[in-house]
Amino acid sequence: MSFASRLPGALTVLFYLQCFYNVVSAQNETEILPGFGDTVQILGAMERTDQDFKDGLALDLFSPTNRTLIVKQNKSPLAAQFITGTTGEPFVALSNYSYIIQMNETANDLIAKIEIPYDPVQLNEIGVQEANTYVATLSSDKTSWVINDATRNVHRSENNTRIIKMTSLDGEYLLVGRQTVDTSNIFVQYGQGATRTVNMTGGIGTQEAEFVDGLRFSVQTNTSMTMNADIKNGINPGTLPANTQSLNSFAWVVNTSAPFMKINAQMLVPFNRNMLVALKPAGSSPSTMLTVAKRPLNATNGQFMPVNAGVQVVKELPEDRIQIPEMTQLDGQYVILVTNPKPVGQTLPASSIVGPEKKKRASHIVKYV
Repeated sequence: MSFASRLPGALTVLFYLQCFYNVVSAQNETEILPGFGDTVQILGAMERTDQDFKDGLALDLFSPTNRTLIVKQNKSPLAAQFITGTTGEPFVALSNYSYIIQMNETANDLIAKIEIPYDPVQLNEIGVQEANTYVATLSSDKTSWVINDATRNVHRSENNTRIIKMTSLDGEYLLVGRQTVDTSNIFVQYGQGATRTVNMTGGIGTQEAEFVDGLRFSVQTNTSMTMNADIKNGINPGTLPANTQSLNSFAWVVNTSAPFMKINAQMLVPFNRNMLVALKPAGSSPSTMLTVAKRPLNATNGQFMPVNAGVQVVKELPEDRIQIPEMTQLDGQYVILVTNPKPVGQTLPASSIVGPEKKKRASHIVKYV
Protein backbone atom coordinates (compact mmCIF):
# COMPACT_ATOMS: atom_id res chain seq x y z
CA MET A 1 0.00 0.00 0.00
CA SER A 2 1.37 3.39 -1.02
CA PHE A 3 2.09 6.23 1.42
CA ALA A 4 -0.56 8.35 -0.30
CA SER A 5 -3.24 5.74 0.38
CA ARG A 6 -2.39 5.62 4.08
CA LEU A 7 -2.32 9.38 4.55
CA PRO A 8 -6.10 10.00 5.04
CA GLY A 9 -6.26 7.36 7.79
CA ALA A 10 -3.23 8.79 9.56
CA LEU A 11 -4.70 12.25 9.43
CA THR A 12 -7.93 10.93 10.89
CA VAL A 13 -6.06 9.33 13.81
CA LEU A 14 -4.13 12.53 14.43
CA PHE A 15 -7.38 14.49 14.37
CA TYR A 16 -8.98 12.26 17.06
CA LEU A 17 -5.83 12.35 19.18
CA GLN A 18 -5.89 16.13 19.08
CA CYS A 19 -9.55 16.18 20.06
CA PHE A 20 -8.85 13.82 22.96
CA TYR A 21 -5.97 16.03 24.12
CA ASN A 22 -8.19 19.08 24.00
CA VAL A 23 -10.89 17.37 26.07
CA VAL A 24 -8.37 16.22 28.71
CA SER A 25 -6.82 19.67 28.85
CA ALA A 26 -10.24 21.25 29.35
CA GLN A 27 -11.03 18.78 32.14
CA ASN A 28 -7.74 19.50 33.87
CA GLU A 29 -8.43 23.22 33.68
CA THR A 30 -11.85 22.78 35.28
CA GLU A 31 -10.38 20.56 38.02
CA ILE A 32 -7.89 23.11 39.31
CA LEU A 33 -8.52 23.13 43.06
CA PRO A 34 -8.72 26.32 45.10
CA GLY A 35 -6.10 27.17 47.69
CA PHE A 36 -5.95 29.42 50.71
CA GLY A 37 -7.45 32.83 50.07
CA ASP A 38 -9.26 31.82 46.86
CA THR A 39 -12.94 32.67 46.55
CA VAL A 40 -15.19 29.63 46.26
CA GLN A 41 -18.66 29.90 44.74
CA ILE A 42 -21.47 28.24 46.73
CA LEU A 43 -24.55 27.12 44.82
CA GLY A 44 -28.00 28.21 45.98
CA ALA A 45 -31.44 26.56 45.77
CA MET A 46 -30.12 23.72 47.99
CA GLU A 47 -27.95 22.45 45.16
CA ARG A 48 -24.95 20.50 46.36
CA THR A 49 -21.54 22.18 46.49
CA ASP A 50 -18.83 19.54 46.93
CA GLN A 51 -15.54 21.39 47.03
CA ASP A 52 -12.07 19.91 47.48
CA PHE A 53 -9.02 22.04 48.23
CA LYS A 54 -5.38 21.63 47.28
CA ASP A 55 -4.24 20.28 50.65
CA GLY A 56 -7.09 17.76 50.95
CA LEU A 57 -9.63 19.81 52.91
CA ALA A 58 -13.15 19.12 51.64
CA LEU A 59 -16.38 21.02 52.19
CA ASP A 60 -19.74 19.50 51.30
CA LEU A 61 -22.78 21.71 51.71
CA PHE A 62 -26.27 22.71 50.62
CA SER A 63 -27.26 26.38 50.78
CA PRO A 64 -30.64 28.00 50.05
CA THR A 65 -28.94 31.02 48.45
CA ASN A 66 -25.86 31.66 46.35
CA ARG A 67 -22.89 32.60 48.49
CA THR A 68 -19.11 32.63 48.49
CA LEU A 69 -16.48 31.57 50.99
CA ILE A 70 -12.75 31.69 51.45
CA VAL A 71 -10.45 29.47 53.50
CA LYS A 72 -7.44 31.01 55.21
CA GLN A 73 -4.46 29.30 56.80
CA ASN A 74 -3.43 30.06 60.38
CA LYS A 75 0.12 28.91 61.02
CA SER A 76 0.06 29.89 64.71
CA PRO A 77 -3.12 28.33 66.09
CA LEU A 78 -3.95 27.78 69.76
CA ALA A 79 -2.09 24.72 71.07
CA ALA A 80 -3.93 21.41 70.69
CA GLN A 81 -3.61 20.53 74.40
CA PHE A 82 -6.48 22.87 75.19
CA ILE A 83 -9.50 20.69 74.40
CA THR A 84 -13.06 20.97 75.72
CA GLY A 85 -16.18 18.96 74.94
CA THR A 86 -14.47 15.60 75.32
CA THR A 87 -12.08 14.19 77.88
CA GLY A 88 -8.75 12.42 78.11
CA GLU A 89 -5.23 13.59 77.33
CA PRO A 90 -2.79 14.26 75.83
CA PHE A 91 -4.06 15.80 72.58
CA VAL A 92 -1.68 16.79 69.80
CA ALA A 93 -2.09 18.73 66.56
CA LEU A 94 -1.98 16.56 63.42
CA SER A 95 -1.29 19.59 61.24
CA ASN A 96 0.97 22.60 61.72
CA TYR A 97 -1.82 24.99 60.72
CA SER A 98 -5.54 25.48 61.20
CA TYR A 99 -8.27 26.46 58.74
CA ILE A 100 -10.27 29.68 59.05
CA ILE A 101 -13.47 29.56 56.98
CA GLN A 102 -15.27 32.80 56.21
CA MET A 103 -18.55 33.10 54.34
CA ASN A 104 -19.42 36.34 52.59
CA GLU A 105 -22.41 36.68 54.91
CA THR A 106 -23.74 35.11 58.08
CA ALA A 107 -25.12 31.70 57.16
CA ASN A 108 -26.86 29.54 59.75
CA ASP A 109 -29.16 27.76 57.33
CA LEU A 110 -26.78 25.25 55.76
CA ILE A 111 -26.61 21.49 55.62
CA ALA A 112 -22.88 20.98 55.71
CA LYS A 113 -19.89 18.91 56.68
CA ILE A 114 -16.16 19.52 56.79
CA GLU A 115 -13.55 16.81 56.40
CA ILE A 116 -9.79 16.93 56.86
CA PRO A 117 -7.45 14.11 55.77
CA TYR A 118 -4.97 12.43 58.08
CA ASP A 119 -1.84 10.41 57.30
CA PRO A 120 -2.03 6.86 58.77
CA VAL A 121 1.76 6.60 58.74
CA GLN A 122 2.11 9.80 60.73
CA LEU A 123 -0.54 8.62 63.20
CA ASN A 124 1.33 5.38 63.80
CA GLU A 125 4.58 7.25 64.39
CA ILE A 126 3.14 9.50 67.08
CA GLY A 127 0.88 6.93 68.75
CA VAL A 128 -2.56 8.13 67.63
CA GLN A 129 -5.25 5.68 66.56
CA GLU A 130 -7.47 6.62 63.64
CA ALA A 131 -10.45 6.40 66.00
CA ASN A 132 -8.82 9.10 68.13
CA THR A 133 -8.68 11.75 65.38
CA TYR A 134 -10.95 14.77 65.59
CA VAL A 135 -11.75 17.98 63.75
CA ALA A 136 -11.94 20.55 66.55
CA THR A 137 -13.56 23.99 66.39
CA LEU A 138 -12.07 27.03 68.10
CA SER A 139 -14.37 28.21 70.89
CA SER A 140 -15.99 31.63 70.71
CA ASP A 141 -13.69 32.93 73.48
CA LYS A 142 -10.67 31.43 71.66
CA THR A 143 -9.46 29.55 74.75
CA SER A 144 -10.04 25.97 73.65
CA TRP A 145 -10.64 23.62 70.75
CA VAL A 146 -14.15 22.21 71.07
CA ILE A 147 -14.96 18.61 70.16
CA ASN A 148 -18.53 17.35 69.82
CA ASP A 149 -18.65 13.56 69.71
CA ALA A 150 -22.26 13.69 68.50
CA THR A 151 -21.24 15.36 65.22
CA ARG A 152 -17.88 13.71 64.68
CA ASN A 153 -17.24 10.99 62.12
CA VAL A 154 -14.07 9.12 61.11
CA HIS A 155 -14.05 7.83 57.52
CA ARG A 156 -11.26 5.26 57.63
CA SER A 157 -11.68 4.07 54.04
CA GLU A 158 -10.72 7.57 52.83
CA ASN A 159 -8.41 8.52 55.72
CA ASN A 160 -10.28 11.60 56.81
CA THR A 161 -12.13 12.89 59.85
CA ARG A 162 -15.31 14.93 59.66
CA ILE A 163 -17.71 17.21 61.43
CA ILE A 164 -21.23 16.49 60.21
CA LYS A 165 -24.68 17.97 60.92
CA MET A 166 -23.34 21.51 60.55
CA THR A 167 -25.64 24.48 59.93
CA SER A 168 -22.84 27.04 59.67
CA LEU A 169 -19.24 26.87 58.43
CA ASP A 170 -17.79 30.13 59.72
CA GLY A 171 -15.05 29.41 62.22
CA GLU A 172 -11.58 28.01 62.77
CA TYR A 173 -10.81 24.29 62.60
CA LEU A 174 -7.86 22.08 63.54
CA LEU A 175 -7.15 18.38 63.03
CA VAL A 176 -6.12 16.90 66.38
CA GLY A 177 -5.42 13.45 67.78
CA ARG A 178 -5.45 11.92 71.25
CA GLN A 179 -2.50 9.77 72.23
CA THR A 180 -4.42 7.18 74.25
CA VAL A 181 -5.08 3.47 73.83
CA ASP A 182 -8.75 3.96 74.70
CA THR A 183 -11.14 5.67 72.32
CA SER A 184 -14.22 7.89 72.69
CA ASN A 185 -14.62 9.74 76.00
CA ILE A 186 -11.94 9.02 78.59
CA PHE A 187 -12.97 9.03 82.24
CA VAL A 188 -10.60 9.32 85.18
CA GLN A 189 -10.73 6.86 88.06
CA TYR A 190 -10.67 8.08 91.63
CA GLY A 191 -7.46 7.65 93.58
CA GLN A 192 -3.78 8.54 93.44
CA GLY A 193 -1.02 7.41 91.12
CA ALA A 194 0.05 8.18 87.56
CA THR A 195 -2.87 6.45 85.81
CA ARG A 196 -5.38 8.35 87.96
CA THR A 197 -3.79 11.75 87.59
CA VAL A 198 -5.08 14.56 85.38
CA ASN A 199 -2.34 16.61 83.72
CA MET A 200 -3.20 20.26 83.10
CA THR A 201 -1.01 22.27 80.71
CA GLY A 202 -0.28 25.86 81.63
CA GLY A 203 -1.34 28.57 79.19
CA ILE A 204 -4.24 30.69 78.04
CA GLY A 205 -6.36 27.70 77.02
CA THR A 206 -8.97 25.63 78.85
CA GLN A 207 -8.86 21.87 79.45
CA GLU A 208 -11.44 19.44 80.79
CA ALA A 209 -11.41 16.22 82.78
CA GLU A 210 -14.27 14.02 83.93
CA PHE A 211 -14.29 11.32 86.59
CA VAL A 212 -16.19 8.06 86.42
CA ASP A 213 -19.32 9.37 88.17
CA GLY A 214 -19.60 12.57 86.13
CA LEU A 215 -17.62 14.97 88.35
CA ARG A 216 -16.21 17.28 85.70
CA PHE A 217 -13.66 20.10 85.71
CA SER A 218 -12.93 22.85 83.19
CA VAL A 219 -9.64 24.51 84.09
CA GLN A 220 -7.45 27.31 82.80
CA THR A 221 -4.12 27.57 84.62
CA ASN A 222 -1.12 29.72 83.82
CA THR A 223 1.26 27.06 85.15
CA SER A 224 1.11 23.33 84.43
CA MET A 225 -0.23 21.24 87.30
CA THR A 226 -1.66 17.84 88.14
CA MET A 227 -4.94 16.93 89.83
CA ASN A 228 -6.32 13.87 91.59
CA ALA A 229 -9.65 13.22 93.24
CA ASP A 230 -10.73 10.62 95.78
CA ILE A 231 -13.80 9.50 97.69
CA LYS A 232 -13.91 9.87 101.48
CA ASN A 233 -16.69 7.93 103.17
CA GLY A 234 -18.52 9.24 106.22
CA ILE A 235 -19.94 12.70 106.86
CA ASN A 236 -20.18 14.09 110.38
CA PRO A 237 -23.53 15.91 110.62
CA GLY A 238 -21.94 18.34 113.04
CA THR A 239 -19.74 19.69 110.23
CA LEU A 240 -22.73 20.75 108.13
CA PRO A 241 -24.57 24.10 108.33
CA ALA A 242 -27.75 24.26 110.38
CA ASN A 243 -30.92 22.89 108.77
CA THR A 244 -29.02 20.93 106.14
CA GLN A 245 -28.00 17.35 105.52
CA SER A 246 -25.61 15.70 103.12
CA LEU A 247 -27.19 14.08 100.08
CA ASN A 248 -24.42 11.46 99.98
CA SER A 249 -22.59 9.49 102.64
CA PHE A 250 -19.26 10.60 101.20
CA ALA A 251 -17.24 13.66 100.21
CA TRP A 252 -15.20 14.27 97.06
CA VAL A 253 -11.59 15.10 97.96
CA VAL A 254 -9.67 17.06 95.32
CA ASN A 255 -5.94 17.73 95.50
CA THR A 256 -3.63 19.44 93.02
CA SER A 257 0.11 19.94 92.75
CA ALA A 258 -0.37 23.72 93.07
CA PRO A 259 -2.96 24.28 95.82
CA PHE A 260 -2.18 27.98 96.31
CA MET A 261 -2.00 28.97 92.66
CA LYS A 262 -4.89 31.06 91.35
CA ILE A 263 -6.70 29.44 88.46
CA ASN A 264 -9.90 29.95 86.47
CA ALA A 265 -12.11 26.88 86.78
CA GLN A 266 -15.60 25.46 86.74
CA MET A 267 -16.93 22.30 88.38
CA LEU A 268 -19.92 20.14 87.49
CA VAL A 269 -20.90 18.05 90.51
CA PRO A 270 -23.28 15.12 89.85
CA PHE A 271 -26.22 14.38 92.13
CA ASN A 272 -28.22 11.19 92.49
CA ARG A 273 -31.88 12.06 91.90
CA ASN A 274 -33.08 8.79 93.41
CA MET A 275 -31.35 9.58 96.69
CA LEU A 276 -32.97 13.01 96.74
CA VAL A 277 -36.41 11.50 96.11
CA ALA A 278 -35.81 9.10 99.01
CA LEU A 279 -35.61 12.13 101.30
CA LYS A 280 -39.27 12.91 100.46
CA PRO A 281 -38.77 16.51 99.35
CA ALA A 282 -42.51 17.10 98.83
CA GLY A 283 -42.17 17.26 95.06
CA SER A 284 -39.87 20.26 95.05
CA SER A 285 -37.37 20.69 92.27
CA PRO A 286 -33.75 19.79 93.07
CA SER A 287 -32.80 23.28 91.96
CA THR A 288 -34.55 24.67 95.06
CA MET A 289 -32.82 22.33 97.51
CA LEU A 290 -29.25 21.51 96.50
CA THR A 291 -25.97 23.34 96.88
CA VAL A 292 -22.32 22.28 96.94
CA ALA A 293 -20.32 23.02 100.07
CA LYS A 294 -16.59 22.85 100.70
CA ARG A 295 -14.01 22.75 103.45
CA PRO A 296 -10.18 22.67 103.42
CA LEU A 297 -8.40 19.65 102.00
CA ASN A 298 -6.99 18.26 105.27
CA ALA A 299 -9.81 19.32 107.59
CA THR A 300 -11.21 16.71 109.97
CA ASN A 301 -13.75 18.70 112.00
CA GLY A 302 -14.01 21.93 110.04
CA GLN A 303 -17.33 23.26 108.84
CA PHE A 304 -18.54 22.76 105.28
CA MET A 305 -19.72 26.02 103.75
CA PRO A 306 -21.32 26.73 100.34
CA VAL A 307 -18.77 27.50 97.64
CA ASN A 308 -19.66 30.37 95.29
CA ALA A 309 -23.27 29.95 96.40
CA GLY A 310 -24.51 33.03 94.59
CA VAL A 311 -23.60 31.66 91.16
CA GLN A 312 -24.25 27.93 91.53
CA VAL A 313 -26.77 26.56 89.05
CA VAL A 314 -28.53 23.20 89.35
CA LYS A 315 -28.81 21.59 85.93
CA GLU A 316 -31.68 19.13 86.11
CA LEU A 317 -32.64 16.27 83.79
CA PRO A 318 -31.04 14.91 81.75
CA GLU A 319 -27.77 16.19 83.22
CA ASP A 320 -28.45 16.23 86.99
CA ARG A 321 -25.31 18.14 87.92
CA ILE A 322 -24.60 21.31 89.89
CA GLN A 323 -22.52 23.89 88.04
CA ILE A 324 -20.04 25.98 90.04
CA PRO A 325 -18.36 28.69 87.94
CA GLU A 326 -15.79 31.31 88.92
CA MET A 327 -13.61 29.00 90.98
CA THR A 328 -10.04 30.16 91.63
CA GLN A 329 -8.82 27.17 93.66
CA LEU A 330 -9.82 23.49 93.64
CA ASP A 331 -8.13 21.76 96.58
CA GLY A 332 -10.63 20.75 99.25
CA GLN A 333 -13.43 18.42 100.32
CA TYR A 334 -16.84 18.78 98.69
CA VAL A 335 -20.33 17.62 99.68
CA ILE A 336 -23.83 18.24 98.34
CA LEU A 337 -26.12 19.87 100.91
CA VAL A 338 -29.87 19.35 100.95
CA THR A 339 -31.73 22.35 102.35
CA ASN A 340 -35.37 23.03 103.07
CA PRO A 341 -37.31 23.19 99.79
CA LYS A 342 -38.32 26.59 98.46
CA PRO A 343 -40.93 27.48 95.83
CA VAL A 344 -40.07 26.19 92.39
CA GLY A 345 -38.45 28.96 90.36
CA GLN A 346 -36.49 30.31 93.32
CA THR A 347 -33.49 28.32 92.22
CA LEU A 348 -30.67 29.84 94.23
CA PRO A 349 -29.92 26.95 96.59
CA ALA A 350 -29.17 27.35 100.28
CA SER A 351 -29.87 31.08 100.39
CA SER A 352 -30.48 30.73 104.13
CA ILE A 353 -26.91 29.65 104.81
CA VAL A 354 -24.89 32.13 102.81
CA GLY A 355 -23.28 35.20 104.31
CA PRO A 356 -25.23 38.47 104.54
CA GLU A 357 -23.25 40.13 101.75
CA LYS A 358 -23.86 37.26 99.33
CA LYS A 359 -27.46 36.96 100.46
CA LYS A 360 -28.05 40.58 99.51
CA ARG A 361 -26.42 39.98 96.15
CA ALA A 362 -28.48 36.85 95.49
CA SER A 363 -31.84 38.10 96.68
CA HIS A 364 -32.84 39.52 93.30
CA ILE A 365 -31.46 36.75 91.10
CA VAL A 366 -33.60 33.97 89.70
CA LYS A 367 -32.02 31.22 87.64
CA TYR A 368 -33.96 28.99 85.31
CA VAL A 369 -32.75 25.61 84.24
